[in-house]
Amino acid sequence: MCGIFAYAGTENVVPLLIEGLRSVEYRGYDSAGISVIDEVGEIQTVKRGDHGASLGNLASALDGDSISGVVGIGHTRWATHGGVNHQNSHPHASSNGSVSIAHNGIIENFLELKDELMDSGIVFQSETDSEVLAHLIGNAVTSGRSLREAVIGAASRIKGNTAVVAVSASEPDVAVGLRVGTAGGIVVGKNADAAVMASDVIALLPYTSEVIYLESGEIVEIERGVIRLFDLEGSSISRKPIVTSQNFEAAQKGNHPHFMSKEIAEQPDAIQGAMRGRAAFTKGTLSLPEFSLAQGQIKAIDRVVLTGMGTSLHAGMFGALVIESLARIPATAENSSELRYRNPLIGPNTLVIAVTQSGETADTLAAMEHARNAGAPQAVVLELEGSQATRVADFTLPIRAGQEIGVASTKTMTASMTTLLQLAVVLAETRGVIGGEQVRNIVGSMAELPSLIATTLSLNGQISELADRLSKFEDLLYLGRGAQLPIALEGALKMKELAYIHAEGYPAGEMKHGVNALLGPDIATVVATPRNDLYEKMLSNISEVKARGGEVAAIATEGDDTVERLADHVIRVPDCPELLQPFITLVPMQLLAYRTALALGRDPDKPRNLAKTVTVE
Repeated sequence: MCGIFAYAGTENVVPLLIEGLRSVEYRGYDSAGISVIDEVGEIQTVKRGDHGASLGNLASALDGDSISGVVGIGHTRWATHGGVNHQNSHPHASSNGSVSIAHNGIIENFLELKDELMDSGIVFQSETDSEVLAHLIGNAVTSGRSLREAVIGAASRIKGNTAVVAVSASEPDVAVGLRVGTAGGIVVGKNADAAVMASDVIALLPYTSEVIYLESGEIVEIERGVIRLFDLEGSSISRKPIVTSQNFEAAQKGNHPHFMSKEIAEQPDAIQGAMRGRAAFTKGTLSLPEFSLAQGQIKAIDRVVLTGMGTSLHAGMFGALVIESLARIPATAENSSELRYRNPLIGPNTLVIAVTQSGETADTLAAMEHARNAGAPQAVVLELEGSQATRVADFTLPIRAGQEIGVASTKTMTASMTTLLQLAVVLAETRGVIGGEQVRNIVGSMAELPSLIATTLSLNGQISELADRLSKFEDLLYLGRGAQLPIALEGALKMKELAYIHAEGYPAGEMKHGVNALLGPDIATVVATPRNDLYEKMLSNISEVKARGGEVAAIATEGDDTVERLADHVIRVPDCPELLQPFITLVPMQLLAYRTALALGRDPDKPRNLAKTVTVE
């Protein structure tokens, strides 16, 4: 779940590797390193294990260094096996230094392989599972196999999901990549002078807009201006590249101090992107051209299961609520890591909807595979088209939010919710549950959503004051009911991710069943309480907190004077139809976590111990 970059071309690879790693550092990392084949054909490796400073320290160590070459690999590591230090950083070398590898994923049988290698006389230099790959590949190369053959041979020995890139001193013009399972993607591209591969397409954009995504069980060999694909039997594969829609400039901060502030501010555009080509505002109609399930199949659906992890799960919870409410189909949202193991009852009349920003989340991919094996029709809601999830699902519903760099998701949740709301309307209309007039009303309301979000973004000043106050607490409680529950859960998640404050999202109606025991002056409570059918009940919950000496911050509808008499702090959001309220209360939750992180001196773009794309369990 880390960053990989490899280059084979004509330029000095050292600065190119650093820039390539910078483009994927948003995925999260704690160590960084590179390996370069130098002018005399030897592999030179430099790496640093310094948590968030690793890449900067690595760049400083290489500045003015004599290392140069035209082929190399780089890696940003997020620790799974072994601590954060120089020895455990990637790349890892074979025993004689003739092979260097960088690896994403987990080798489930690494202890067995490590014992075998140690019995043969290999001395390990790290605590990682990845190092066994370096020795397996190195031994095969020493015995006369090509680097590609050696990588394929190593793949046959390991268990688990793996993505690996490798270079060998015996083939100084070549780098090899392999993908097995769902340990993160490898995407490759080339121009006349170079070929590159990386774990994310954004790293390739300075070189080309035409890319090839490796499927599971495929291996790639790159050298100057050449890409060769093979399967694990060694047979050649022919595949045309696709033109990526991602934009390098979109990954830059612009005038914003952080990617997260930029991406929060981009949410009106993200919503418009999710509605483009789907909502016809003048006609008041809605369609999802990408969702081509036959009308008869849609009418036969007797259950909808949405699945995701983290922020994507919270978007899925909102999706389940609106699908059940509008289309009148029983709908649930489930954590992918639980769904994949509990042998769920899914069949041909169950519509499965996976929500995953990257399309590479390991647990969600495994849940999707289960659904596919059960014969369920399946859609995926995601940003990164061409990723692994699109090849598992029957239908891909791109959210079109634009590249998101900050580790903590913001605009991708908003755009995912927009897409799921549109799907709910399409399902409801196709099944005859709602008619044209109701669709026109919903479409008309959605047309106002970008401007409502833009108005909400102007609350930054009020939220900064509240953030300063909340930064003084060690424990926070977030409460919501109905469609506001996933928003409360997301608010708590964002506060944990960014400010490192213990925060708990909770159904407000559950307070008397345990959480009341925590209430008091040492815990502050954030309440999502817009005016809706559950408003009075939320006022009662605020009173419960106040009666026990707790401090309350309420996100309330503009013009609501009642909540001000109860809560200690009030953030007022624009009035809007109840269907859209979760979008409007979500934004202050995001801003509150962002501003609290700044008040505490945290880096909101790179939360500690977290990664953008979680490609291991």
